[in-house]
Amino acid sequence: MQKTAIVEKAQFSSGSTLFLLAMMAQLQLWDGFITQAFVAHGLAAEGNSVAAHLLARGNYLPLKIAGVFICLALLWVVGRRFPNLAKLTASIVCIFYLAVIVWNFLVVFSG
Repeated sequence: MQKTAIVEKAQFSSGSTLFLLAMMAQLQLWDGFITQAFVAHGLAAEGNSVAAHLLARGNYLPLKIAGVFICLALLWVVGRRFPNLAKLTASIVCIFYLAVIVWNFLVVFSG
């Protein structure tokens, strides 16, 4: 008699994953709003030349929002087949944007 192992696939649409994706989107959007506000009020200058150009033309936030939705869609598609990879990627993006937001506040308010 042959023994077979049944490996259950991780569920990508679980509550923790949806929370992680929502947190990732929220951090990216907060980065966009904070950048827009700091630059508009003269508290900071954008170091990224592409983002600075978009900020000057008023296209930054709409493109940032579109980018967030594209990122979510890609992770959703990848997550259906590779849920752990999508969770890891979303976690890394969350950590990155949290660090960016903290950095922005430190630069602006540390003097």
